[in-house]
Amino acid sequence: MQDASIQVRDKVKVLAFGLLAGLISTLVVSGLIFAGEALMNYPHGLFYLIIGYSLGFGEPDALGMGMAMHILTGVLIGLVASTPVVTVGRLFRALSNFNTALIYGIIVGVLVWLIFFLPVSYMIVMPTLEGYNGIVSDRSGRILTDLNLSFAKVIYYAIGLHIQFGIVYSIITSASIERMMKISLLK
Repeated sequence: MQDASIQVRDKVKVLAFGLLAGLISTLVVSGLIFAGEALMNYPHGLFYLIIGYSLGFGEPDALGMGMAMHILTGVLIGLVASTPVVTVGRLFRALSNFNTALIYGIIVGVLVWLIFFLPVSYMIVMPTLEGYNGIVSDRSGRILTDLNLSFAKVIYYAIGLHIQFGIVYSIITSASIERMMKISLLK
């Protein structure tokens, strides 16, 4: 009976670390998004502004809500990605190995890009951009009339960001599982 409660406690810990890993991974990706916008000379937060508009928010809430929804989604993905870890005993043990965890994280990133990012981009974001009549300017004042073309490119560049999400997720998850296993061996 005591072993079952320890097992449940460990499962809860892994799910909690999954939430944390999702948050940290999303914040890392958000930083990369802001850096990418700066390199492309786009206004800071354009990606999140587009998400906010796509979700039906207008000024001044679109930017903040777009970022909040992106972060919330990343946190939930961290939780969902941790669910197989707590339900498949072999996976839990396997992810204590960093190389295996890294592969798992990359698979998570690619799956999120395929199953979630692409459908949302093509079914919600792109149609919103096609109907967007607002004027967006870059930092030099140049009007960005080619947002559809730019966003289409971003869709393909985003696979790298999602893989980065998976790598950061796997580092945090692997370290937490490895630590949990060492602690349980000491008992």
